Amino acid sequence: MASAPQATRSGRAFRLALLDAVTAGAGLGYLAHQYREALVANSAAIGLALLFACALGWVIRAAARTLSRAGSRVDAIFADELGKPSPRPR
Repeated sequence: MASAPQATRSGRAFRLALLDAVTAGAGLGYLAHQYREALVANSAAIGLALLFACALGWVIRAAARTLSRAGSRVDAIFADELGKPSPRPR
């Protein structure tokens, strides 16, 4: 089974991501229009929640990168150790 070229897949992924962003924006715009008074009255709480969500995303990203680096180091150690001959052959 032949797979699509990388450029076609990335173009399709970009179009889907753009469609998702437009859909999310339209939905948020509708909600903002419907609940305008609530948004204005609670703008500080909403701002703090958005700040917290961004900080949480940054922390999760940093943790994932750290775990990925640690995993690649462990893989390198295993590969190095498995490549050496055994000190006590049986």
